[in-house]
Amino acid sequence: MIKDIIDANNNVTVGAKEIEILKEHFPACFRNGSFDIERLKEYLKDKIHVTEEGYELRFLGKNYARLLASLDTTTVIVPDAEHNNLPENKDSKNIYISGDNLDALKHLLKSYAGSIKCIYIDPPYNTGSDDFVYTDSFNFTVEELASKLSISEEQASRVLDLTRRGSATHSAWLMFM
Repeated sequence: MIKDIIDANNNVTVGAKEIEILKEHFPACFRNGSFDIERLKEYLKDKIHVTEEGYELRFLGKNYARLLASLDTTTVIVPDAEHNNLPENKDSKNIYISGDNLDALKHLLKSYAGSIKCIYIDPPYNTGSDDFVYTDSFNFTVEELASKLSISEEQASRVLDLTRRGSATHSAWLMFM
């Protein structure tokens, strides 16, 4: 009996009991096994400020999507001259661009910042066909991605696994968005 207690004591970590209580009563305050103290503070506030609330979209690969958005594009886009020169479009101040959404937005940001009123983006739907036109080829190694995002290689591997499965998961679809 004493040996069992000694063995159990060797595996005790400081705060383990308290963490278990928090997990039981505030499971939403844990992300990837880590405790989010700021989220707990929100739960424990004595006054609610509705004006401070907002929506947040969380998904596996969100920071990877941010990384992709921050990379300079290596593509060239051109307005669709045939479409833009049709009689009904000839006097329009609008242009029609066809291409990868992220690349097009990067180009537009550089060339048209502050002058665009509306953009219509066709989201990448999972049609199940092999001619998926959106970029679904991500060339980072696990080590490179782990380094770029300051995450573990296990986490990087999980994110890259999503990209290998294409748009078959919600997180992969959100990364494409």
